[in-house]
Amino acid sequence: MRYVPLIILSILFTVYSCGDRHTKTEQDTYVQYPWKHFRGVNVGCEIREADVAALSESGANLIRFSTPLCNFMDLEAPHAFRPEAFQKLDSVLEWGETYGISVLIDPHRYPGTKHQWTMLGTDPFWQDFKWHDLLIQFWDSVATRYSHRGAVIAGYDLLNEPEVPFDFQKGSPKDLGLLYQKLTTAIRKKDSTHTIVYALPRIYNRHTKQMQGYHKGIDLIPIPKDANRCIETHTYFPKEFTHQNIWEPGIDIPYPVTLDSVLWDRKQLELEQASLIEFGKNNPKTSILVGEFSAPRWTEEHGMQYLQDVIEIAEKYEWSWAYHAFREASVWDPEMSITDRNDSTRSSQAPRWKLLKNYFKRNR
Repeated sequence: MRYVPLIILSILFTVYSCGDRHTKTEQDTYVQYPWKHFRGVNVGCEIREADVAALSESGANLIRFSTPLCNFMDLEAPHAFRPEAFQKLDSVLEWGETYGISVLIDPHRYPGTKHQWTMLGTDPFWQDFKWHDLLIQFWDSVATRYSHRGAVIAGYDLLNEPEVPFDFQKGSPKDLGLLYQKLTTAIRKKDSTHTIVYALPRIYNRHTKQMQGYHKGIDLIPIPKDANRCIETHTYFPKEFTHQNIWEPGIDIPYPVTLDSVLWDRKQLELEQASLIEFGKNNPKTSILVGEFSAPRWTEEHGMQYLQDVIEIAEKYEWSWAYHAFREASVWDPEMSITDRNDSTRSSQAPRWKLLKNYFKRNR
């Protein structure tokens, strides 16, 4: 009988440890679910179990679940959480577990933002800390709700395509680095196991009237030194090619293409990402994700070559990537025709889909 107290003490210690494993502070270095090498796609609210099954069959191992059309929070006051959005995420996580695909949680849009698909530098979000406080409350709730979930959660994608001015004032609502640190502190109090994904910003220089791509944001924004972090960039350059004829008819732009005396080809795409490439070399333990890249599907072989060049650069530097987008919008749909904009028939033999699947094979 003299050994019973020791047994009880051992059991109590085990129970306490298990209960505490998801409430470690940001200072802890314990990481249970580190970022993996992902090759996958973006999906929207419309995703069904059959879609996840199809992705699993293709070899993809990541879903970036973006929800600008089914927000987790009401955009109008009092900004209540929306249970149906969380229920949808729960279903997607269950499907991910069933079919062996990880899910990157990307709420995409929050109160204080104007645009469905991206953040703007003119958004109220960057004018008042009250919007940041709402965001902190949201991610605190997410971390609390999902800290117990396993590797099916690839990570928490905090913001989608933030835009900040080149000369923002530190300590102001425009200070993205400060916001990221606040969010990291809140999340790590509840969840020390899952990856936090920090999106690099677009940078507007009011002096030159130029907008620089996300990849160059690494030189401007201090990223929290978290033990389990991933840096996210998006590749939509040159925009004249990647967004041609989407909203209104215009001239067809080829790829490679010379614009303003610059030849845009794979070499130039890589050169544009030099700062991020250098960061990756200097921070080998920090993962990098190309969270979105694409071109209208009807850009024929030009679009095919562009996608291949973007992917090959990511593969060269061992970055993860997620194509935009799978069964979310006709303009990007990889299972549709690459020549006929009006042909919305899906085929497993569509050229763009075959290209992506050839890379997905590397996941196995």
